[in-house]
Amino acid sequence: MADEGGGLVLNEVTLVTLTELAESSGLSTVEIRELVELGAFEPRAEGPEWLFTARSIELARTARRLRADFELSTPGLALVLAYVERIRELERRLHELECQLPR
Repeated sequence: MADEGGGLVLNEVTLVTLTELAESSGLSTVEIRELVELGAFEPRAEGPEWLFTARSIELARTARRLRADFELSTPGLALVLAYVERIRELERRLHELECQLPR
């Protein structure tokens, strides 16, 4: 599923392979496998090759930047990613609640 610019739409429907995730994010397949083991990424389908939602690309790019900026170990990176995802979820919920307030 491509956007108007011909790029990939990062959503929960489009699936990418482990190799595509690595190529799109700058993380190695080994790093992604370690992050899967630590629960930071969850493949949507397993088998000969794991499949991830295209939205995982955004998370993997965030992981790459965090690792480069703060020299985090893989377990530390998994923990920070969990916090980043929790903050995004809370911000989304806050936005929904703010939209329900009378103006």
